Amino acid sequence: KTGIFVNDFLRKFTLCLCLVFILGAGFVLVEFFSLSSFTSGNVFTTYLKPQQTSDKKYAVEQKNSPTEERKNISKLITTLKPPTHYATVNFEGRLGNQLFEFASLYGIAKHNNLIPVIPANSILRRIFKITVGPTRPEIKYTKRYHEKKGCVFEPPLMALGESENVWIKGYLQSWKYIHQADSEIRKMYTFQDSISQKAKSTFQAVIASKKNKITTNTVYVAVHVRRGDMKNNLNYVKYGYTTADMSYLSKAMNTFRKDFKDVLFVVGSDDLKWCKENMKDEDIVFIPPGNSPEMDIAILTNCNHTVVTVGSYGWWTAWLINGKTIYYKGFPTPNSQLAKLFNAEDYYFPQWIPM
Repeated sequence: KTGIFVNDFLRKFTLCLCLVFILGAGFVLVEFFSLSSFTSGNVFTTYLKPQQTSDKKYAVEQKNSPTEERKNISKLITTLKPPTHYATVNFEGRLGNQLFEFASLYGIAKHNNLIPVIPANSILRRIFKITVGPTRPEIKYTKRYHEKKGCVFEPPLMALGESENVWIKGYLQSWKYIHQADSEIRKMYTFQDSISQKAKSTFQAVIASKKNKITTNTVYVAVHVRRGDMKNNLNYVKYGYTTADMSYLSKAMNTFRKDFKDVLFVVGSDDLKWCKENMKDEDIVFIPPGNSPEMDIAILTNCNHTVVTVGSYGWWTAWLINGKTIYYKGFPTPNSQLAKLFNAEDYYFPQWIPM
């Protein structure tokens, strides 16, 4: 009888263990599918985009997003395959143009999963802490793209693909090429130490003439006035280049005077004679002539905000300062040849203020 009792006990014990295991497994499965349902229904759903030239993982939907728009989002979140091909641009023009060319090249290359390259002797390397490698002689560029308009965003440049080396000809002057890579470009557009140190000391010397008016609360506004060739070169004028008049400058500066009780304007220009004849308020100082282009822009970047007239040099002064920016909306001449190559919405950041 004892043996029968033991066998019966073991059978019932084993049955209980099986029941516990089945119930536990069922609980785990219920929790798993509940969590999966929450994740896909309320947070996000991911999928692998069908393979084209490379494997890329996308996050494609946020169904119950907390944002007001609650829009479906299609955004690249991970590049699984490292870039294997290159992109470069024909670097030409002066400092402002080349700042656009490299920054836009970098943004375009990043978007297309390409490696940006810049010549070893580029002036930008001498001025800034550029970390991108130099152009390699053995690179053969099998795809070429010629920009259609200099100051208009061209979407095909953001769809070049990653399977060929690409050579781009153009000025690429649109914030839309660079904004997705803003933080990386800002790191590379850090002035070399020797330039930065000299610019700071020159800036202090410039504002020293107003030392009795300067306090710890003083706000510095850079005013870049481009005239020179855009005023005196008749071919430029005929083509559509314009210059800002004193009416615009006064209005822009008065806006900052209303914004800040304690303000000092630091003026840089290729026509200081005109500036000094027309800008005689006590809250204005002038950068002395004779500096290199990179030194003038480095001096101006010690300011907090910007008044821009015309030209890519002033545009980049504002971008580097990264404060409040007012720009002259009278550029270019309406219905001119230049106007056909220009789109203000592509050229100026939406947060910059036209005046």
